[in-house]
This record gives sequence, C-alpha cells and structure tokens, in this order.
Amino acid sequence: MTASFRRVLPVLGSLQGYIGLILIVVIGIWTKGEQFANADNITNAIGYFAPRAILAIGMTLVIIAAGIDLSVGALLAVGGTTSALLLTDHGLAPWAILPISMAVCAAFGFVNGAGTALLRIQSFVMTLAMMTIARGIVREASDNTSIGTTLIDKNGQVTPVSKSFQKLATPGNNLFAGTDIPLIGRDGIYFPVIAVIVIAIIFQLVLSKTKFGRHVYAVGGNPTAARLSGVNVTWVIIAVFTISGLLAGVAGPINAAYNASADPQAGLGYELDAIAAVVIGGASLAGGRGSVIGTSVGALILTFLDNVLGLNNVSANWQMIIKGLIVIAAVVIQRPDLFTGAAERARTRMRRDRAPDEPAPDQPTSPPEPS
Repeated sequence: MTASFRRVLPVLGSLQGYIGLILIVVIGIWTKGEQFANADNITNAIGYFAPRAILAIGMTLVIIAAGIDLSVGALLAVGGTTSALLLTDHGLAPWAILPISMAVCAAFGFVNGAGTALLRIQSFVMTLAMMTIARGIVREASDNTSIGTTLIDKNGQVTPVSKSFQKLATPGNNLFAGTDIPLIGRDGIYFPVIAVIVIAIIFQLVLSKTKFGRHVYAVGGNPTAARLSGVNVTWVIIAVFTISGLLAGVAGPINAAYNASADPQAGLGYELDAIAAVVIGGASLAGGRGSVIGTSVGALILTFLDNVLGLNNVSANWQMIIKGLIVIAAVVIQRPDLFTGAAERARTRMRRDRAPDEPAPDQPTSPPEPS
C-alpha cells in the first residue's frame, strides 16, 4: 500500500457518510430518474426513515459508551402496542399516549442498563435476553394479533381520537398548514420529520456541549480511566440504555400510526439497521467515537438504499447482502491500521524468514574489523 493511499483513508473515513449518501442519491436518479426524485417517493421514504433514525440515535449513545442494544426493535413493538391499546381500550389522545409509551420503554432500557452496569452482564447478552422478553410480552399483550389504530364510529367515520393519533405519522397532516413555512415532501412537514430533527439536535448538543456527553465518550474510550477521574460509570451506562429505550418509546407510536396498526412483530431487524446506521455514520463499535449527525446520515443512506434497490426490483435477499457488504466497507475504511498493520506484519515476517547471516536491507551492516 502506498503512503498516499494510507493518508487518504482517514479522510475517507471522516467523510464516508456524506460520500455514501451522495452516491446513493446519484445512483437513484441515474437508474430511476423522476420515479426516484419525486415528492411521493421521498415522502414514503421518510415515513420508513423516521422510526429507524430515532432508534439509531439512541443506539449512538449506547455504542459510544462501548455497549450494544439489541432490544430496540422489540421495544419499538412494545411502544406501538402500548399506544394502540391505550388508544383502542381507553381512547387516550396522543399527548397522553406518547409519554406513557416513552416511560414504559424507558423502564425496559433502565433494566438493560442496570443489568449491564450493576450485574456486569455483557450488554450483548443482556439486551439479547431483553429482546426475547419484550417480544414475548408484546405478543402476549396483543394476543399475537395486530391492533388497528383506525377507529370507526357508528356513522362510519374515523373518530377524532383516531384522526389525532394518525397525525403522528400520516402524510397529509401538515403541522404548519396555513403558514409561510415551505412544504417538504408530498403534503408538507409532518410529525416524524419534526421528531427526528428535534431529537437529533437535542442529543447532538447533549454529546458535544454537556458534561454528561463528555462522560459518555470517556466511559466508552477507557472506563477505568473514567472511573479514576471521578466519572460515575455505573450511572452513565444506566442512563444511555434508558435513553435508548425512551427513544424506542417515541419510534413505536410513530411506526404504529404510519402503518395504521400495531404489529407484535414490528421492528424485527430494526436493531441491526440501527447498528448499521451508527457504524456507517462513523462511530466505532469499540466505543469512544461517534456523533448523532453521522448516525442520521447513516440512517438516510440505509433508507435511500432500500428505496433505490426496491425501485430497481432487487430481491430482498440481495438487499440484505448489499447492506452487509456496505457495513463491512464502512468498518474497513475507518480502520486504516488494518492495512498499515498488515504491511508491517509482512515486513516483520520477511525479516524473520530471512537467513540469519543475511543482513536485512533496511538495517546497517557491521563495520569491518580493524586489521
């Protein structure tokens, strides 16, 4: 590997998200033209993007703290089912449903954090167990059936409370109708767009401007050093998992409103998409590095990648293969030491295999003995 290529790798690593997003958009326009770049398609893509982006933002904090959360997909189903039951059984309005969903999912996240920090269970194992538990609870609560959120009254009209709930995610419910704020997408700005932007800004500021954010990076970088520096490592770990669960409680109702039903199988595979978005966005799975902005770009890449592959009739199997390869490429680009380390190991092996009496070309030869 040339020295110039080794110098380029770190630059590519820092810009990989933006380069990838531009490439996906160019490929989409090049292959499908107007079918890709139109308001209807963009609006539909954003509908799928919002829940995954919100989950990925929570996952960012966990990964920066050197953890992993495999339960977010199941918690999205918990949030969606909780919301649907509150809507259908009690007729609650979204302003009451959303906080309850967030509190329920945050409680699951708190248990994840407590198990990881206090019981010293590896986060991979703890959240894998929680994923199974949460999925079992939501299947039991919903009796293994989807719960519709479009309620019809005796006159055949959608009830006001159901209309209000659908505004959480349905295009056509422009929150800024009648104002001078420009429209985005087919029918204007709707709640998922606002939710993703607000959540991304809040947690980017939390990570970059607050003491808690510095502690999250410190715990992920070196927990022992962080503890010796006075950081409450236990509290930080519990907090990031609780935040991840809380955000799943936001994504769940949005996903249920967008699909007009809460499915106990909702969110299957979303935890992997969230992890992929964080990695593509430049975070290190070893902890200590990452940003919410990078993760948001990573989530956009995955969303438009799915969209472009779907428009080009690429099978679901090949979509999974391509996404996996992209994640591997993102990790490799972030690790230029993989290449430099391989080159160094090759040079060491050559020196070791060389004959003992043969001087190495990069080592000075001994001066001749004086006669």
